[in-house]
Amino acid sequence: MLTPFALRASGSPRGDAERAASRGLWLLNIALGAWIGQAYLDELANDAPARLVLFAHLGLVSAVASFSLAPAAAIWALRRAGGASPWRTAVELALWTAFQLALLVDTRVWGLFRYHFGEAAWNLVTAKGAEDSYRLGPKVWLFAAGAAALIALGNALARLLLLSVCRREISTRRLLRPGAIAVSALLLIVCVEKAIYARADLEQDRGLVELSEALPLYPRLSVRGMLPATLREEFAAAPHVPLSRPDAVLAHPAGPLALDPRAPRPNILVLVIDSWRRDMLDPQVTPHMARLAPNARRFDDHLSTGNGTRFGVFGMLYGLHGSYWWPVLEARRAPVLLETLDAAGYELRALSAASLEFPEFRETAWVKWPEAVWDDFGAGSSAERDQRVAARFERWLAEREAARAFFAFVLLDSAHQPYDFPPEHALFTPFEEELDYVELAGSRDAQLAERVRNRYRNGLHHADEVAARILAALERAQLPRDTLVVVTGDHGEEFAENGYWGHTGNFTLEQVATPLLVFGAGVEVGVETRPTSHVDLPGTLLELLGAPREQIAQVCFSRSLFEPLPTRARAVAGWEELGLWCGETVFRIPRDAGRGLPVMAFSAQWRPLPSAEAEFERHAAALEALSSECLRFLR
Repeated sequence: MLTPFALRASGSPRGDAERAASRGLWLLNIALGAWIGQAYLDELANDAPARLVLFAHLGLVSAVASFSLAPAAAIWALRRAGGASPWRTAVELALWTAFQLALLVDTRVWGLFRYHFGEAAWNLVTAKGAEDSYRLGPKVWLFAAGAAALIALGNALARLLLLSVCRREISTRRLLRPGAIAVSALLLIVCVEKAIYARADLEQDRGLVELSEALPLYPRLSVRGMLPATLREEFAAAPHVPLSRPDAVLAHPAGPLALDPRAPRPNILVLVIDSWRRDMLDPQVTPHMARLAPNARRFDDHLSTGNGTRFGVFGMLYGLHGSYWWPVLEARRAPVLLETLDAAGYELRALSAASLEFPEFRETAWVKWPEAVWDDFGAGSSAERDQRVAARFERWLAEREAARAFFAFVLLDSAHQPYDFPPEHALFTPFEEELDYVELAGSRDAQLAERVRNRYRNGLHHADEVAARILAALERAQLPRDTLVVVTGDHGEEFAENGYWGHTGNFTLEQVATPLLVFGAGVEVGVETRPTSHVDLPGTLLELLGAPREQIAQVCFSRSLFEPLPTRARAVAGWEELGLWCGETVFRIPRDAGRGLPVMAFSAQWRPLPSAEAEFERHAAALEALSSECLRFLR
């Protein structure tokens, strides 16, 4: 009998059998990984063109095989000495178990957010204070533990079987062996799928390029740069929109702006409800804020500056696009807004139910004023911490020096996953008792989505009550007329309306559109329907305090919230890309051009536009302006 993994003897029969079994286990793990990875292809339509189906499956095998080279190389290094050893075998099994578990976890991450377990997810897992941003229930840990045990057991049994077969057949001598055929087939698969992708890249096949993002660690092959210039011109190309420079450092103006001493110095309260999306400014969901809206200036076409807290808050404090987050963090640069308020004698204060260690706001926005941050509100649910934030705000207002103006930033966390609320706020039923991320990943169950949405709405209902309690404290302190109040969300939240869960996954309205209410200190009541953005807030506040517009334009990209343009392009940020909303077209621009992904054009429902050249041409000026702004403060 001929074993697929028997190789020409190069040492002792025992050592040859061990190496042959290891190679066989490698091939089996590629097959198992490709089977697990079918979850990446859930969105592949049943009537998808043949080229997409072929590329999806060949590309998946190719990506898994490429990913498998890391554990395979480590095992090869261990086996190089030859012979058998229990600890080497244990390490080999552990590596393949970790490999498959990583793939399995990544399929769940992809099913939820449509990105892979990379830098963003690693930051979420490892950053100090990140545990306030998510809560993994026992089902997730049981699933992971059970999967790891099954994978380890399967690999152990497969290795024993392979070793048994290889020991019997190690004396076989053939020039052509099935093991070599399997490796040759893998190489052929890689060549074919790379050729398919290279052609799609040349022809700007956006459906295929978008599909390639589902494949983990997929190495993209672009041949455009290899073509002669005359031939290259025959193929349309996505616009080049650089958002960063290699090794660039921040060159952003530091220090306060000059304020007109005759301008008013109102107190400023920025009250942020985490994950509050625009259509949830609703009399049933947020009754207190809904009753407040007719007495405020309400902005009905408002976007956050990001699809996550990091970039939403960054935009509303810095007035910069999210691509500046990393250079600002590297430079530990405080916002000009807060520096100006500090220089003007304002008392600065930040109260947050979630730790401001994550995202790293203690090292960015509040780096100069660590004593001003109160974000340690003990253990317990986010709903309980929200109540403690309100109680601390009430005590602070009662104890502080009344004659001194203040800037207070308050972040409430009840409406962030897992959507916490006390029993009396369980108005929307049925609701999901506990978020099961294993079940949610890739699910399109409408009833499940409604139960999760109801849980979110209950969390928002509680956050609305806490927000009202904070605003009531201003009333008791007789401060409303002397205080400018901003109430908004940091980003939105999706419930599979566009195939995603939560936030950070795309730039649809569900994830980036938020309410914005501004009132007090002479603000005119009314409804603003022209487009506005979180990036406008710092400049608007600085202008109200008497900073000249020309100076504001030198430090941020704000436009006055009270004099918005009738139309404009608005930037929103994610971890690896920026979005640009231009009417009903949303562009996605990679932050790092080295990723090999082109600029893509999507509909508002996050569907790739098949013929985007007209959109690129129509909005070329907006894309160029975004690039210029993202490079402006880098050197």
